[in-house]
Amino acid sequence: MFLAVLSDSPETRKQFCKSIGKETGSGDITFYSSNFQGTIRTLLEPTLYPDKLQPLLYSLSIADYVVLLIEDLTPQAGEIIVALDSLKKEKGLILSNSALPLKGTVLENYESLSSQEEAKQKLLSLQPEWPKAESFSLVDSYFQVKSVGNVILGTVKSGSIKKRARLLHLPSKKEIEIKSIQLNDKDVEEVSAGGRYGICYKGDPIDRGILVSPSNSFTLSEKVPGSFSKSPFYKGELPKKIHAYSNLQFVEGSISGPGLLLDKPIAFKDSERLLIADPGSPKLRICGVFEAKR
Repeated sequence: MFLAVLSDSPETRKQFCKSIGKETGSGDITFYSSNFQGTIRTLLEPTLYPDKLQPLLYSLSIADYVVLLIEDLTPQAGEIIVALDSLKKEKGLILSNSALPLKGTVLENYESLSSQEEAKQKLLSLQPEWPKAESFSLVDSYFQVKSVGNVILGTVKSGSIKKRARLLHLPSKKEIEIKSIQLNDKDVEEVSAGGRYGICYKGDPIDRGILVSPSNSFTLSEKVPGSFSKSPFYKGELPKKIHAYSNLQFVEGSISGPGLLLDKPIAFKDSERLLIADPGSPKLRICGVFEAKR
């Protein structure tokens, strides 16, 4: 199970994660792992946020549940709330002593707790619920290991990944073959939803993105038909150049008429909510949401 720990304070996030799990990997996101009563929970801490918007969005794409730790309503805290509502992250808890503007957002249904110890116990009691859907995985890291070859780290969001399977990486359209899988530093034949894997594979280097079966339900295109809804919290004019975000893909482009016109293809599904961002904005960097219609 994957839990995003969010706060406008990097130190608050880090201390909370360390109180629950052991650090297992770091970069723009830091991962912490906790094994309690046979259930492994992976905490995600968007290390480079708020300096960069992307780690926050990457964490939310991976997360099944959200922990929101806020002392005061700052611009960064407000941006986190807008991101959660825009991406419809409906499961979570809030630890805050401030009155937050949650009315009309998905955060209205978050459980409100009064102490970090309560929040910790709540997280350790959560039981995962996995959707019955096609195999879908998010790749967050790639590197090469001498004498081993190409290695990726990632998370299975639905279905499973098996040894010797052939999978398609999107948006690159590169096909890979799984040579070996590690789960919690042990070799396994298969990893199911909720697992964070290390995979050695045959194929070309790949970037962050999606792993699916070759017969999948994604559309890959630089033109995305649909409609844009501006966030009520975004007060500026929509810039000519925006970034569209979905599933670890962050692609520059523009909103042109009834659709998105992007600089390179993005993988999406019908009715998917693509977050529209202006990462260079000095204020709120989330402009709104574009709903794709194939």
